[in-house]
Amino acid sequence: MEQKKKRTQKKEIVKETRDLNLTFVKSGAGNITPRVSLPITWIKHMGMNLDEREIEVTYSPRTKKITIRKKGSNVSEKEEVGE
Repeated sequence: MEQKKKRTQKKEIVKETRDLNLTFVKSGAGNITPRVSLPITWIKHMGMNLDEREIEVTYSPRTKKITIRKKGSNVSEKEEVGE
């Protein structure tokens, strides 16, 4: 009997926007830390895992935009937005 080869196609993420909520966590000392959970599909697509989880976060006060990149990624901002 001939075995069929499974074809797996990786979905290419062109640009996806999701509405997410911040979670505010209060420590025992009373400090509040905001956190956001990102979709696992995005994290996997970035090539991140438990061993490679360092990120670079940039905040632009002018545009009020937060950018998250995998640390060491050399993708330019123009490539990120598809320009």
